[in-house]
Amino acid sequence: MAAAQNRRLPLAGLAIAVVGAGRIGSELIRNLGLMGIGRIDVFEREPHVADPLRSRYAVHEGDFWDTLTLTGLQGYDFAVCTVDCPTARQRMNQKCVVANANLVQAWTEGTLAIVGAYPFAAQPDSACFECDSSRASIPMPIAALKLAVEETPATAGPATRIATASVAGALAAALIARIAAGAHGSVARRATLDATLGEGASLEIPRDPRCRCCGSLQRPVPIVQTRNRWEAAASVAHTCPEMLNQRLQLSDEIEGLPVDSCCVRELTARFHGGPIPAKFALTEVGGRIICLDFEERESGSAPAASRVAASHQPGH
Repeated sequence: MAAAQNRRLPLAGLAIAVVGAGRIGSELIRNLGLMGIGRIDVFEREPHVADPLRSRYAVHEGDFWDTLTLTGLQGYDFAVCTVDCPTARQRMNQKCVVANANLVQAWTEGTLAIVGAYPFAAQPDSACFECDSSRASIPMPIAALKLAVEETPATAGPATRIATASVAGALAAALIARIAAGAHGSVARRATLDATLGEGASLEIPRDPRCRCCGSLQRPVPIVQTRNRWEAAASVAHTCPEMLNQRLQLSDEIEGLPVDSCCVRELTARFHGGPIPAKFALTEVGGRIICLDFEERESGSAPAASRVAASHQPGH
């Protein structure tokens, strides 16, 4: 994983996870290969899209939400999301914030190629993608703003869209190289480049203490790998009745349950000891938010509800 602030990282020693092998992803991977990046793993949900890459890179099929775990993310120097979908970018940000993994996002809007870099591993106070949710704060030439309004993603021609995607992939590779070389230091940054005008801008992004994703987190977030089984033995419930009222913020939406504030009592009543459809959950223990990771724990581990209770006991 990327180390201390401003440390130079040799490109040949970098390990990079690329989510999406479409137009942006393929251009990024091509540039990373030319740069001599040591390890590039590709995560793509459509098998045929990744077919041209299989002879050179490890390809993981399926939704990255399922295949790229918190533990897996911690094994990369950078994770790059090239999926041109706001929801995918938010989910990638959600996982990287918790995993403390350096994140790069690359996407397009009309003729604009946009890349955001969020060095979570190198800078505990780095802004996240959702701190940077407003494009209005980005200084751009008036001509670029005019083009972005007149030629939206829905109306831009195929050639323009392909060119803009290529620019986004190349820009992401260049930004990774500069960060690895220590050129930008460890600060969150968003860069834009108009693919038709060649005009662009770069802006440092401050952390927003009101950000709904990272505002309340003290990073790095402690991660506890735990079994995804929700049950409370009678002895545990009797000894620690407050355990059933422990509040959690789930990583996934579950119909009928609030994402931001769900309690153990609700989970045990609804799932009767079975797993819940979530990758992880955030909860407060001892005045600090920790992550309960359901993705890696072996089946023989203690129930999640019991582990939350145990963290309140003396010696934990």
